[in-house]
Amino acid sequence: MKRFVLAASILSSLAGCAASPTPDEATIATVDSPVARVQTAAVDVLAAAGFDLDRIEPNYVEGYHPRDAGALVASGGETVGIWIEPVTQEKSRMRVDTARSLVGIVGQKSWNDEVIDAIRDRLKQQP
Repeated sequence: MKRFVLAASILSSLAGCAASPTPDEATIATVDSPVARVQTAAVDVLAAAGFDLDRIEPNYVEGYHPRDAGALVASGGETVGIWIEPVTQEKSRMRVDTARSLVGIVGQKSWNDEVIDAIRDRLKQQP
């Protein structure tokens, strides 16, 4: 019984823990837009995808995708970090990393490629 209580308390404490994205494990992409435009597109893309924006700083955007309960597996719980750095005045490099939490990882996905593609599409739409 004591082991069950201990295991239950450990799992419940881990359930809310979200991992943090890191630039070292990020997918890297380059776009032909200045940093300010890329950052605006990144904020728009994460918000449109249902992310709660946790941090918006110079050259960095971070958002948390809330959990949705599915039939068998809950989805969501991912945190996406986007680092933006200038290559030239009109060209930027993005590093996009999706961190998944320990609990619920089965229903979670990597958003890296989807976010990069959406940012590129958004940049084409911006004047």
